[in-house]
Amino acid sequence: MMMMIPHRHLCSAFQSCSHLVTHRSRRIHTSTTHQVSTLIPSDLDSEDSDNAVNSNIDTFNPIGPPEALLRLSVGETRFIGSHSITRLSQSPDVFIVKNFVSVADRETMMQQATLQGMEVAGTRKSDTNTIRRHSYITWIDPYSILGLDDAVTREAVRVAKEMVAQSASLFAHESLHGKLDVAEVDYIFAEDVQVAKYNYGGMFQYHHDGFSRYLTVLSYLNGVGGTYFPFALSDTQSTHEIDTANEEDAAEIAKRRIVGRDGVLLVGKEGPESYLAISKTATNSIVTIEAGDAVVFYNYKANGDRDWRSLHCSLTVPQEKWIATNWFRSEALTGPFSWQKKASLLEDMMKGGMH
Repeated sequence: MMMMIPHRHLCSAFQSCSHLVTHRSRRIHTSTTHQVSTLIPSDLDSEDSDNAVNSNIDTFNPIGPPEALLRLSVGETRFIGSHSITRLSQSPDVFIVKNFVSVADRETMMQQATLQGMEVAGTRKSDTNTIRRHSYITWIDPYSILGLDDAVTREAVRVAKEMVAQSASLFAHESLHGKLDVAEVDYIFAEDVQVAKYNYGGMFQYHHDGFSRYLTVLSYLNGVGGTYFPFALSDTQSTHEIDTANEEDAAEIAKRRIVGRDGVLLVGKEGPESYLAISKTATNSIVTIEAGDAVVFYNYKANGDRDWRSLHCSLTVPQEKWIATNWFRSEALTGPFSWQKKASLLEDMMKGGMH
């Protein structure tokens, strides 16, 4: 029996920040909302400013959700424009956004991917298992100036650019708004949009997005799901071993989780029976997605370490599946020296204020 997540609808006014994204994106192929700040703008002297930064640094998380989403409880929904965003998990932070990509835009992305050709997705092998199977990818540059005489290509570039802008507006932390440009590329930058197709039997085993990809926005283009987060909705005590794991160990721990009992499974038109031997045994969240919906999740902890709780996989699909993924990276705010950039970012935000 599927568990239905309760929805509590909250209305809020948001200001678009699509104008922020005006730079030439960086291609990395290795794998506004305008809020009122809770921090008071500082006209203090340097010592007072340092003290204020130190007192807030532990709770300041620029690679986590913006305040509007951070406050949501599991199952709670906030409306932003034409989108409803619902929190699916607290640790890791996972959200579903409805109607993120329109019908026409979905068709355009799939058309363009087919037109420019798709390559076999990179695979690597563990001892006995292929990590990825029957999957193909291509990349669409949101700022390409090539091939724009072709109507489909021109439209695909527009769609990709809008997906980047909209993702940044809705899901990047307030402190990073205005940082998404060439001069601040070490704080946050967007990769080209990846379009992926899984044929029948396609899958992608447990993995962490890594490579400083702190924010993932994964859009379902044809309504087939199969994305599984084994540690979502789990209490910290029951999965404490994940906190000291590396990726290989985390994947082994994930394999002991049971789909339908543990974590969160996103299912589309293929139905839950495609992934559950006996669907009636499902006691945890099975979330239904439709074409155009997107799942949004955050991959790093506030201290810049990878959050292994965001480990996920694409289960073996019973039919063709199309997705498009926006990744946002921060070299500055992930890794061992992230606290320095984090402190600098917090200080700038406190001095300048957010109105």
